[in-house]
This record gives sequence, C-alpha cells and structure tokens, in this order.
Amino acid sequence: MSENVLKIENLTMQFGGVVAVNDLSMEINKGEIVALIGPNGAGKTTAFNCVTAVYEPTNGQILFNGKPIAQNHPNGKMKKLYAGSDPEKYAGKVLRHTPDQITKLGIARTFQNIRLFGGMTVFENVLTAMHLRRTSNVFTATLRLNAKEEKKMREEALRLLQVVGLDDLCDETATSLPYGKQRLLEIARALATNPTLLLLDEPAAGMNPQETDELSVFIRRIKEQFDLTIFIIEHHMNLVMEISDRIYVIDFGKMIASGTPAEIQNNPAVIAAYLGGDEE
Repeated sequence: MSENVLKIENLTMQFGGVVAVNDLSMEINKGEIVALIGPNGAGKTTAFNCVTAVYEPTNGQILFNGKPIAQNHPNGKMKKLYAGSDPEKYAGKVLRHTPDQITKLGIARTFQNIRLFGGMTVFENVLTAMHLRRTSNVFTATLRLNAKEEKKMREEALRLLQVVGLDDLCDETATSLPYGKQRLLEIARALATNPTLLLLDEPAAGMNPQETDELSVFIRRIKEQFDLTIFIIEHHMNLVMEISDRIYVIDFGKMIASGTPAEIQNNPAVIAAYLGGDEE
C-alpha cells in the first residue's frame, strides 16, 4: 500500500460570498508527482495557500503524513497549532500551523509570481533559506561557536546551486537573472529547507519551449535525487502530461476529474472546461 503524504478532505475556502475552493478532496502518495490543473481562477493556488497556511480554510481538513495541519471547527474559527503539539489533544477543535512551521514540518513551495529576496545575491537567497534548520542560537552565534555549522550550510548552499546550474552566478543579484533562472533559484531555495513534499506553482510560467523541456527533466531529476513527493500546478499541458503520475482537475473550485494523464486527456468534462481552451 502506498504511503499517504498529503491528504485534503472536504476543503472549502470562502472569501465573503465567493467560494474559491469548494469541498475539495484529494491525496498524494509518497514519491508521486501529482498535478492540479484547471482554468484561470479555478482555485488552484488557493488550495496551495491553504496547505501552506497562507490562508485559514473555511472548512475541511488537511493532513500531512497522517497528522492534521489544518482542521475545521463548526464556529469557523481557527486555532494555531504549534510545532511539537500533540494533535490528539486538539481533537474536534480547529488546528492551524503557521507558514514557517509548515516549512519546518517538511513542506516547501514556490510561487506563481516569483518571490525572491531581491536585494540579495543568488547565493544569499539559498543560504538564508537554510537558516530555518540551523541548531545554533544567539549565544553560540555571538561567541562564534556555530562556525562549523555555518561552514556546512555554505557548502550545502553551493551544492544546491550546482544542482540547478546556477553555481557560476553565485554573486549575481537574484533579480538580475533571466526569468527562467529565477525560477530555478526559487526551486533551489525551496530545496534548501530540506522538504519531503515540494509544491511547485506554475514553475514553467514565462519559460520558452526549450526551457520548459529542460524543466521537465529537471523536476524528475530532483524528485529522485532528493527523494521528494511533488505537487504541481501548471498550465503547460505537455509538461503536465509528461511528468505526472496522476492529475486532479478543478473548475470553479470544485473537482471535476481525476486520473492518470491518459484518462484526463480523454475526459469530456476536462476537454470542455480546460484542455479544449487556450493555454496561458
């Protein structure tokens, strides 16, 4: 039996009178690449934002490795769940981690609109992300007792940049990079947090066909190299069909289909809602 990594149950996200995600349920198993597709405004990024604690779900439950990271409550209020807390003591109550706690649990993401540290170099962007997992404190840092850990982090940051092919651009300002390379840097920064689940929000956006083909190979490679499970939103259907083990399709926030790439390509509801239209 496959090991379930992420499970979304009856997730609803409502903004006033607008229901962005409507009773959404899905699951992702260890080692899979699972895609979430749908037209613009279908609620894809909203679902990602609920998983990563950017939004507080209106209803439903999200489980990571079998433990709730967000859970609904009849009164609609959310209660923060801090890292290390026992989820069982909050049974029946609303649970929610903060975004940094989600990252510490092992979930990392990229964004539809690239969010790099613009004033930092390529190397500094990756190194900064690594500080999430450092063990030193103010005392050891003040006395320079953390030098060994800092050296190790710097070496790992360089290794990650080599993995994405940006090691020769370490000293360049992040936002001076071409768009495609900024995307790769954002992925490197996500990998620097040592995730087990990686969420990619339109990683091929702004890339030319050659870059998109290279990205497909790259995503497969990092999945194996870092033992990742990958959840991806993407509008480039060739990439989605090529790399995905399974695909979920939503329209107006509601699930309309799920299955293998071959099943999705031949699903009439998907063709009508999405695949038959123009790509972004």
